[in-house]
Amino acid sequence: MQQKTAQRLSAIVGGMLAVIMGLSVVLPMLSQNATTQTQQILPTDVPIPTFPAPIADLNSIQFDQVYLHPTGLYTVAQPTGWLPTEPLSTLDNARSTFSNATQQSIIQVDVDKPVTSPVTLDDVDARWTSSALASSWSRYSSWTETGSRRRENDQIIMDFELKLNEQTFVARQVAWTDGEWIYSTRVVTPENATDELLYVLDKVAASVTPNKEFAATPFDWQAYFDSQDSHIIRYPADWTLADAAPGRPTSITSGNDIAVRVEAQPETTIADEAAARAWVETARPGATILSVEPVTRDAGSGFSVSYGFKNIDGESQSGLAVLLNGTDKLHVANLRFPGADVDLNSDGGQESNADLAEVMSSFNLLPALNLAPAGVTTS
Repeated sequence: MQQKTAQRLSAIVGGMLAVIMGLSVVLPMLSQNATTQTQQILPTDVPIPTFPAPIADLNSIQFDQVYLHPTGLYTVAQPTGWLPTEPLSTLDNARSTFSNATQQSIIQVDVDKPVTSPVTLDDVDARWTSSALASSWSRYSSWTETGSRRRENDQIIMDFELKLNEQTFVARQVAWTDGEWIYSTRVVTPENATDELLYVLDKVAASVTPNKEFAATPFDWQAYFDSQDSHIIRYPADWTLADAAPGRPTSITSGNDIAVRVEAQPETTIADEAAARAWVETARPGATILSVEPVTRDAGSGFSVSYGFKNIDGESQSGLAVLLNGTDKLHVANLRFPGADVDLNSDGGQESNADLAEVMSSFNLLPALNLAPAGVTTS
């Protein structure tokens, strides 16, 4: 009995020794394997994209072509290589943005109409609070206003450092006022293109040209400009532009049976009131002339003829034709709208039809503009 017990204990001890010896071999292997697996799942470094080389010859950037904001409120030079993105217009702001995908650069031009005026440079400075800047740089992961903002040549100058996708960009913004509107221009480039930034900013900011003849009309209205005949007219944003083509008659309509026909007639001049009456009576047979007033606009003069007529259904309509003499042609904006014998030349007619009166008062001639091609990017 004792012998069997001793044999059993010996077998148990031998088995335990075998297990221990086996573990001494297996455990290091498992440890090595775990280390190998841990090493295999370590994240790899993500490469940071490199910036393109800056434009070596800055004189190769041309500024001779201009961009007319869709509101017609201003023009600005469009540098070669930068394409307009979707513009913005609100009740108090008209923004243009240009993008150069190759250079990873953005230009932004803003014209703002504050509620109160006159506007001072202190007002311009106070406008750019930390929260306003944070909102304007929201597409970047972080931003910093570097250095101290300063005043030079009646402008507020601000410098920035921006981060996006582990890349660093730099920006400068200049802002100024004419006492009524506030203007600002900012340029963003990669951090390796500061010379390009300063060059483009200086040229673009200097080129911003407001069309202050439209200051009394709503900021968010749109504009139609005929690049061949160089006439322009503004209209509410919910009106529809139809049949627009340079040098051809164009119609602008609303949903209330209101329409304006804009055109130019070569080798035609309206010399006096009698000629203005005759033009309307020819263009609208059967019309009754209500009044004729001389008009003078910035780049042309002529007559405003109010009239009444009946359409083919016998319904009473009213009209106003603004006839402006150009250097070699007659420029015409001819409005028709529902209502019997409404005289838009009169104070009462203008008060009861304020929008229509403002549309017709905006009809004007602009100097010939070397407009950039209508290429638009959405990036």
